[in-house]
Amino acid sequence: MEKIYKALELSIEDSNMARSERRDLKVLLASINGNRTKQALARVKAFQLATEKVNNSKGCEAFEWLEDVVKLIYSKEFEIKSGAYFSPGKDCLNEICRFIDESLKSIEICVFTITDNRITSKIIDAFSRGVKIRIISDDTKSEDRGSDLDLLKSKGISCKFDSTSAHMHHKFALSDNERLLTGSYNWTRSASSENNENILITNDSTLVQSFIKEFDNLWKRL
Repeated sequence: MEKIYKALELSIEDSNMARSERRDLKVLLASINGNRTKQALARVKAFQLATEKVNNSKGCEAFEWLEDVVKLIYSKEFEIKSGAYFSPGKDCLNEICRFIDESLKSIEICVFTITDNRITSKIIDAFSRGVKIRIISDDTKSEDRGSDLDLLKSKGISCKFDSTSAHMHHKFALSDNERLLTGSYNWTRSASSENNENILITNDSTLVQSFIKEFDNLWKRL
């Protein structure tokens, strides 16, 4: 944080965000993307510096500088990217596999069933490269012929199953606590080859946080 504070102090001196300062700040602030505590500390520091300039009759310029800094701090949140995909066909399957491949730290999977070994293979590959994986699925479907849950458990992947008379019918996954994949698509071969299904992938932080909360609540209950 000290490097970020120093960069902010240097940048505010003339109440203007030079191109080189923007570039350097962007690199420094990228290191705290997703860390809301550190982002808040950077924002507070920027407000303090801007307030000091306002008190020294540099109001308009300081507020413009502050606006630039806040946009840089929360640049990831401002850049919402979403995509919708449909089956039958391989679009949904390919996007699920890509979603898993691109995960760096963690994957939370909450799906009714997993029987498509093309997806299962990607999950095992991710776990093998050190990605933390947790899976929630339906208890009755996990016992179906063709279910890959026993295989995933045997690899050391943490799996939990609901034990109620109702079905755990969710179909969503989270990547690195930053991206959400959800929709009607069951993780089965028939969903790809026969059914009319859909998935949505987004980095909208509000939606991501809602699904993180739901997953954590389910995980604690099971």
